[in-house]
Amino acid sequence: MFAQDIVDIIAPFRSYAFDEEHFNGTYPYTYPIRSSVNSISGPLGGAIGNATVASGRMIPEFTLNPANLAMTKYNMIHVGGLFNHYNGINQNSLGGISYISAVPVYSGSLSFGAGVTKERDYNLYYRNDDITQRTSGGLYNWRFTGAVEVQKDIFVGGELSLLSGKRNNNIAFSPADGFIEENNYFGITGRIGMNYHFLPILNAGVSIDLPTVLGVDYSLRNYSSSLGSTSYTITSPAILRAGLALTLRIVDLYYSIDYANWQNLTVRSSRLTQGDVDEINREIFDNFSVTYSHHVGMAIHVPLLPLHFYFGYQYLPDAYLGLNGFSLGKLIPRELDDRFSSSFSWGFSLFLKQGLSISASFETAHVFYDEEREKPRNTQLSLGYFF
Repeated sequence: MFAQDIVDIIAPFRSYAFDEEHFNGTYPYTYPIRSSVNSISGPLGGAIGNATVASGRMIPEFTLNPANLAMTKYNMIHVGGLFNHYNGINQNSLGGISYISAVPVYSGSLSFGAGVTKERDYNLYYRNDDITQRTSGGLYNWRFTGAVEVQKDIFVGGELSLLSGKRNNNIAFSPADGFIEENNYFGITGRIGMNYHFLPILNAGVSIDLPTVLGVDYSLRNYSSSLGSTSYTITSPAILRAGLALTLRIVDLYYSIDYANWQNLTVRSSRLTQGDVDEINREIFDNFSVTYSHHVGMAIHVPLLPLHFYFGYQYLPDAYLGLNGFSLGKLIPRELDDRFSSSFSWGFSLFLKQGLSISASFETAHVFYDEEREKPRNTQLSLGYFF
């Protein structure tokens, strides 16, 4: 039985670019390999760079803070699609289906929500003189959310999530020589949050993503035969989030920061040897570090029209080197030592007649790898019904 490497452990959660000293040792070949993880929210959340911890009622969809639902005054249904483009390769998939209900109560507010939404997308295509790597798949979140106003202008919420999905990785050295990885995921996680509307134009929010317990069924084969399979369980670290939202009549401003200690990522397995498990956990502790991710967003509400525009930016440091000092002078990676990725996004929402709305977001990421800057793109489209 072969042993997994830390690339297999981080890949479900976070993008990762290995150099020549940190490759996947599972295979008979020693080559750098990559994982790409695009964290997906709704189209409006994506349009403001996922700066939704304190967005309140201004982003009427599932966000990174379940307490935001209690500020929603409408019932709503959303259906969305996701369209990815990476180095000339396209991948289309279901973005999600969700239902949110604002329950009439004597005082305050109470809301519930349920649905399935794509939590992470694994689309990647890369080619050089030695290998061609093609990754596809995604992780879906079957979520159940509740939120309530516990005191005037103080909202709390919780979310229970069941996770399922897959990530397939095809690495070709020639048309007849290569490997195919198949990962099937299933797991559980949760999220709690609070939002405080302490001024008429200002929200403050905090939320915690509880550790995710993710089971993995892994198989490896070359182009002619199977090389084996195994299974293991990954526990990801908790993610702490905080944010502010300034909501004016025409312009809204959003900011969120995320903290995670990826040294707390752990793996356990009854099918891998204890020595292999201990070695992976030691590598995680030695190689990973703390990350601080920054999210900035803005919304513009067109006067006299049911039309809204959104803009966002995200700074996402590499878990391997930890925080690469955030600087306003370097918003996109320009060299290999810039171990972070970033993205710019924009979108719009337009309310149509009889409670119908259409919303869209367009995001362009910037990733530096192999002496070139890549620009993967994704588009989300959603149709909503408010009643």
